[in-house]
Amino acid sequence: MEVRIMSLFTWNEKYSVHVETMDTQHKKLFELIAKLHEAMSAGKGNTEVGEILRGLNEYTTTHFADEEKYMESFGYTGLAEQKKQHQVFIDKINGYEKDLSEKRLGLSIDVLNFLKDWLVQHIQTTDAKYTENFHTHGMK
Repeated sequence: MEVRIMSLFTWNEKYSVHVETMDTQHKKLFELIAKLHEAMSAGKGNTEVGEILRGLNEYTTTHFADEEKYMESFGYTGLAEQKKQHQVFIDKINGYEKDLSEKRLGLSIDVLNFLKDWLVQHIQTTDAKYTENFHTHGMK
């Protein structure tokens, strides 16, 4: 009998920045964190957890580049702060990957909480600020 643990990392409309492209990408980030949570909860090996973590790293890199590209082309004044926050996240994920690959880290709920808390905080405070700018430039 398979026991399925409800993920703490599900998308909710309160996270919407009201820009469809960015919301779609944010939803994908939530899905990847939920997948990581599920793998860890099921006691999957470090290899599977590592693959999911690498996928999350790759996707966030793509997502951040997309956001930054739009911000730059729209003359968004918060671009420097966004880049700074994005780099902090990427550095943290790279550190988790390195620790996991060197067997210095058994990923724990603390890692998942960091991922979720950072993502929610970033979307609701930092990303939400660009909505008006994106709308002004035709992104809905």
